[in-house]
Amino acid sequence: MITSRRDYVMRLLEEIGRLLARVSAKRRNGDSDDAALETVVFGLQRLFKLDADQIFLLQPEQHFILLADEEEPEFARDKILLYAALSAEAGHIYTRQGNRPLARATFINALRFTLKARAQYSPEGLPDYAPKVPDLLAALAGEPLDAETARLLNEQGR
Repeated sequence: MITSRRDYVMRLLEEIGRLLARVSAKRRNGDSDDAALETVVFGLQRLFKLDADQIFLLQPEQHFILLADEEEPEFARDKILLYAALSAEAGHIYTRQGNRPLARATFINALRFTLKARAQYSPEGLPDYAPKVPDLLAALAGEPLDAETARLLNEQGR
C-alpha cells in the first residue's frame, strides 16, 4: 500500500475512533439521543465516504464488502470493528429510547461484524474500540439470533 494511502486510512480510523468516543460519552452522560445518533451517522459517513441515504440503502453484506475491499488486512479488520462499535452504540441509544426492535437489529449487526472480523482477520493487536462478544450478547439479553450469527458464534466456540 502506498504510504500516503496508509497514512490516510490511519488518520481516518483515528478520527472515527474519536467520534465513537464522543458518542459513547454522550450516551453515558445522558445527552440527547438525537445528537448521539447524529454522531453515529456522521461516523458511518466518514467510514464509508458516502451520504447517509446511500449507506442505509445497502445491506449489511454490502457494508462488509465495502469496508474490506482493497484494504490491507489490518485496516479492513479495524474498519469492520469500528463499524461494529458504531452499531453497538446505536443499539444502546435505541435501547434507551425503548425501541427494542431497532436495538436488537443493530446489536445483532454489531455482533455479526465482530465475529466475522475475528474469524477472517488476525486477533492480534485489536483496537480498544473493538466490541466484546460477551457485552454484545448481554445487550441482546438472550434474544434469538439469526442463523448466520448463531453459526458464527458457534464456530468460535462461544
